[in-house]
Amino acid sequence: MLQVGVMPNRFLVIALWALGALGTLLTSAMSSAVPDLMAQTSAPAALSGVVSSQQEGLMEGVVVSARCDDANFTVSVVSDAQGKYSFPRAHLQPGKYALTIRAVGYDLSGPASVIVAESKPAIADLKLVKARDLAAQLSSLEWAMSVPGTPEQKDKVIYQTVSCAYCHTWQRVVRSNHTADEFVDLITRMQKYYTDGSAVSTDHRGRGQLGPPDQVAAADTNPIWGREPFGVPKKDLAEYLATINLSGGKTTWPYELKTLPRPKGKATRVIITQYDMPRPDTVAHDLDLDSSGTVWYTDESRMFFGKMDPKTGAFTEFVLPPVPPGDLPGARDIQVDRDDNLWFPRRIASAAIVMTKFNPKTQEVSTIEGVGTQFMTIGPEGKIWAGWSRIDPKTMKVEATFSWEKSPNLPPGPHRQYVDLTVVNSKGNPYAPDIGGSYIIGIDAKTGEPKFFQVPTPRASPRRGRMDAEDRFWFAEYTGDKIGMFDTRTEKFQEWPMLRKYTTPYAVSAPDKNGYVYATSNMSERLIRLDPRTGEIVEYQMPTEFDSKKIAYDPTTSRTTLWMCNTRTARMMKVEPLD
Repeated sequence: MLQVGVMPNRFLVIALWALGALGTLLTSAMSSAVPDLMAQTSAPAALSGVVSSQQEGLMEGVVVSARCDDANFTVSVVSDAQGKYSFPRAHLQPGKYALTIRAVGYDLSGPASVIVAESKPAIADLKLVKARDLAAQLSSLEWAMSVPGTPEQKDKVIYQTVSCAYCHTWQRVVRSNHTADEFVDLITRMQKYYTDGSAVSTDHRGRGQLGPPDQVAAADTNPIWGREPFGVPKKDLAEYLATINLSGGKTTWPYELKTLPRPKGKATRVIITQYDMPRPDTVAHDLDLDSSGTVWYTDESRMFFGKMDPKTGAFTEFVLPPVPPGDLPGARDIQVDRDDNLWFPRRIASAAIVMTKFNPKTQEVSTIEGVGTQFMTIGPEGKIWAGWSRIDPKTMKVEATFSWEKSPNLPPGPHRQYVDLTVVNSKGNPYAPDIGGSYIIGIDAKTGEPKFFQVPTPRASPRRGRMDAEDRFWFAEYTGDKIGMFDTRTEKFQEWPMLRKYTTPYAVSAPDKNGYVYATSNMSERLIRLDPRTGEIVEYQMPTEFDSKKIAYDPTTSRTTLWMCNTRTARMMKVEPLD
């Protein structure tokens, strides 16, 4: 039985009943579509202009964003060394556009809009003035650069598996007026939230989600914030935070506000498009693309998964069976297999997780009981890996399960696998980051024997990454401020440092078609591009708050196109480097 109804704001609701497995299907249609075409620099621009200010004259590195009336997407470009910005015709359809900018320390002199016609290029020169509220523009990294404190104090705040910046920017901390005693209560309350399902932005997208009952109960009796052995007593943390905020009647900060340099050169050669998800409170943690370029995603604390058509920008959401009241809801990582079937772990009653398969062609749902983790991957032979469990997708059976915790080869010291993330090389051997001990763990799939490889940088906190076609595991060194690579063939490491401390790269991609590797940073709100051959780092400034947990490449484009969920703002993000 299929029912179709029309809702306001051009939303279509299609209800689907199939064995109780799927409920509502929600489609959000854009008022105007953006063709999925790479920018052609030789083609005429739809809109261009120059950016300038009285203080600097022509300004390089200003992010200029254009949003059409009634559209669900925003397109952004960056001004070059001559202050010029340009939107390709393929990215802006005819209509009226509101223009905004991001350039730390500056505001537009006034509201700006422009009419883009079908045939005639539009021109809009932008004048900037000094920012009225510089503090409102700072990224978390800029706050970390600005606030006083010893390196040890800052390290204990920033270098945590789940830091303040995991769910929101530092602005919430430094603009508050909490005393040290009030901060203790606040920190305890923050510990009760489910981190992967919480993200709150200044433009009121995202949401907070309380964790399961055991997490909520544990917060009240836990004197430590962060993970042992690197946690910090709540009282110590609270006393430090009260020295950097506006407590004690302060109306401004008694320290200089420092800013990062604007993008230059290659960092200005990029087009960024962000599509609003239909639900502004979505917290999308993971995504993947199928062979046609359709983007699929999940919500970490709500029972649905969705897709976005990159040709039209339309979203479709599929509602999953609910969990009982009191249980934490959500679907977790998502992967597309060779046949374009979707695989994702989803929560069921009593905090259990089941592996779920969805066939988009038939809309058939299948599950595998007794196996399910947060992260998963597809092996080179098409096998499904849920953590350390290998699944045959044809039989829907678990073939083997591996472990490392009780290995006689386990090195001394603390160890904690990064949740249950695994990647698999061409021999079918799984590898995972040991975020607690700063090792890469590898297991021989034939013998089950684990091996442990020490990351060269001490306490580097290896995090999310990808295996490439040459069996190299690329990963983020979250507290090492580096991109790491472990060659599983030679068992050798290589590392590349970020441009500055506290960048805290979170997720790293495999190399693109040009050999570049990308990393996300929620502290700097920049996407980092590494050339492993030269060590060159290019930092692309994101137009809005930015926090992404995973990077995927578009398989349908001739030039590199990256897709990410902007977890912080409930938006799907497409990034097109032009060099």
